[in-house]
Amino acid sequence: MKLQAITETIGVEVTGLDLSRAISTDTRAALQTTLAERLVMVVREQTLTPESLLSAVGNFGPIMQQHLVALRLADHPLIVALDSSQTKVGADGRFVAIGARDWHTDHAHQQRPPNYTALYAVRLPETGGDTSFANMQRAYEILPAALRRKLDGLTVITKIDERYSSAQDRAAHTGSHRHPLVRTHPITNKRGIFVHPGMVTRFDGMQAEESQALLETVLETAITPDITYRHQWRPGDLVITDNRGQMHVAHQDYDLSFGRILHRVLVEGEVAY
Repeated sequence: MKLQAITETIGVEVTGLDLSRAISTDTRAALQTTLAERLVMVVREQTLTPESLLSAVGNFGPIMQQHLVALRLADHPLIVALDSSQTKVGADGRFVAIGARDWHTDHAHQQRPPNYTALYAVRLPETGGDTSFANMQRAYEILPAALRRKLDGLTVITKIDERYSSAQDRAAHTGSHRHPLVRTHPITNKRGIFVHPGMVTRFDGMQAEESQALLETVLETAITPDITYRHQWRPGDLVITDNRGQMHVAHQDYDLSFGRILHRVLVEGEVAY
């Protein structure tokens, strides 16, 4: 196994590792420690069935159920198929693939958001279909001190993202939860911005409109090219991300009707603090 940093601030590429097979305790620990530091891990040249995908991701913790009921694989409901050809039409009449509307962290509306998201490339267009990732711990560090102090005291009141969810999803997730806008990573103790804009009702003590305006300002200020990595997918890529320190966005620089398919698996998390 070889580990190679991708950029100065985020990402690590793993080669020489076959996650369709069982791995040693030492290897598992090395992967978990590296991912906590680098936040995005790209494991190249994997050949994974749904069963072996679940087993591979299970090296990072127990698998959790996802709320996108309509997208779950029939025989493997812990796996969601993100298929661009099945995307919805937005209010402006344009197709928008899941994860392409804004920078976000997955399932941030839940009381215990997932620690990790794993994406496995199943079908890719010849060009395009990239996914970008941002180190939100570094983003927080480089914010002006006054803005950091303001964010430190903010609590997010969450909701399910109605733009993607079905009526069945919404019926199962009717309540709201609360988490800090700036959370502490339990392994590294680094602090970072933790939010899904589509899952924010408001910040505690603020109105919804004021909350969204502040959030837009924060993300526009914090997410800069030097803290991001744009991943160009290759067949067999398995990308595992630490949601406690990164945000991501899917790019729509390809024909969505082609059917770019990524299989997504989530790993159980803890209450953010």
